[in-house]
Amino acid sequence: FATIEPEFFNSNNQILTDIYLLYPTADAYLHLGDSEDYEANIYPFITVRGNNDYYIDLEYRIIQIDNVRIYMTHGHKMYLSKENMAIKAKKNNCQMFLFGHTHKPFYGLYDGIYLVNPGSLAYPRSTMQETYAIIYIENDRIDVQFKQI
Repeated sequence: FATIEPEFFNSNNQILTDIYLLYPTADAYLHLGDSEDYEANIYPFITVRGNNDYYIDLEYRIIQIDNVRIYMTHGHKMYLSKENMAIKAKKNNCQMFLFGHTHKPFYGLYDGIYLVNPGSLAYPRSTMQETYAIIYIENDRIDVQFKQI
């Protein structure tokens, strides 16, 4: 993944700069919406549109890391049941479904699909407070860890 110098980040997104600096060799940086900023301003984070975003176009993205296809969405335009998320992932040949709308950390396996919500760095709604997730993918093995700032 291409790296950039931290000064390219928008100063309003200092926490994203901090995350980037903590993990400078990550394969990808994913953001699940509600940045309230232009996509270019949060590069190198790959993002989707949240219900508080007005400058980001894509409601969802499908990316691939190693052999794992990942469906990314904020989730504000769908019913976020485990069953619905798994169905959406399977219809798109994805093994993982990432969502953010609830702002609560969640990790589970449902019907063979990994479901992950990293929580929120800016608007947390859980007792864990500000969280993000680190997803390790190696040889089709997936591990998710929640981190707090």
